[in-house]
Amino acid sequence: MKNSLGQKSTVWDNWWGGVTPNSEIKMWDFYGGRQWITKYVPRFGKTIEGGCGVGRYVFYLRRLGIDIEGIDFSDEVIKKLEEAKDHIEPKAVFLKGDILDLPYETNSLSGYISLGVVEHFIEGPQKPIAEAYRALRPGGVAIITTPNISFLLRYRYFKRSIKELVKKLIGKKVDRGDFFQYEYTPDQLKKFIESQGFYVSRAEGCDLIYPFCEIGNFTGANLKKGKFAYWFANAFENTWFKNYGAQSITISVKKAPVMHCFLSGELTATPDSLDTYDVPISKAYQNTEQAKLYLKNKKVAYAGKYEIDPEKLSGERTCAISGKKYTIDPIFENYGFDKNVSPELLVDPKINMELCANHISPVWRKRTE
Repeated sequence: MKNSLGQKSTVWDNWWGGVTPNSEIKMWDFYGGRQWITKYVPRFGKTIEGGCGVGRYVFYLRRLGIDIEGIDFSDEVIKKLEEAKDHIEPKAVFLKGDILDLPYETNSLSGYISLGVVEHFIEGPQKPIAEAYRALRPGGVAIITTPNISFLLRYRYFKRSIKELVKKLIGKKVDRGDFFQYEYTPDQLKKFIESQGFYVSRAEGCDLIYPFCEIGNFTGANLKKGKFAYWFANAFENTWFKNYGAQSITISVKKAPVMHCFLSGELTATPDSLDTYDVPISKAYQNTEQAKLYLKNKKVAYAGKYEIDPEKLSGERTCAISGKKYTIDPIFENYGFDKNVSPELLVDPKINMELCANHISPVWRKRTE
């Protein structure tokens, strides 16, 4: 059997060794999907990110008032996170652990986030998905992404298949090297998740700009306004063509006869609510403005076009809600929204639910410190 590089902590020590939590936060949507993650992460109860890396989403969501912890199996990564907490978010919590054996009781978690992790298991993603299902409480939400078989990968696979065919015809050995990861289409990922007991509300593709980023050798030069890649990614990100983007993303629920309501955390939601909404919502909260944000088949979209390598934000702003002045955060800037809202108001679930559904401003920056 080939070596599984994706499950070696030394590989990830090297991977994360050249970046910092600061740099990962500031690149914002270099990896897309933020419009999905922020919308569907539970506001009530504890959420974890399994395989959190250098913690960009744990730090970010913590600032939005989400009770979230990060777990990773790399000693070096945990050490880096503990050192970074003081100047980013002292209340952030990170644990060293194994996502196949989570240090949480059965039926205890409200949310589970897994961003580009489960595809690294050579035997398939079933075990980490099953462990997430175990730990989630009834009505708990899992946000799971993997690399998608994008339009660029389809082209590369076609070229590789031709080369391999030629090698076989001339009697040469075909060797693809050690295993690192799989890529799954949204439908393939959905089937894996359903096989472990989840109800899958959404399974879609996203992040059309990233394959173009790869084509441009990660410089961003081909992503500027006026370039084909910029036009194409913005024009088609919210159409059927998104299913050929860089990521597959799923929103799944631990379905049960009685579930915790997404809008209150109360154990009062019933399965029929999932006929109308993506997440469990109690009858008392149905038809509210908040509930309308989670109607089935409602488009999940960025609020505008990508900003490519914009200047870092600084200085003072006026809060659109309170009218008070506040100072831009040096790391989180304006928290990735197209609307000025002071940090103390961002932790209000009603406010940040609406912002995350309607005001995510996509920002792409190169992966540098």
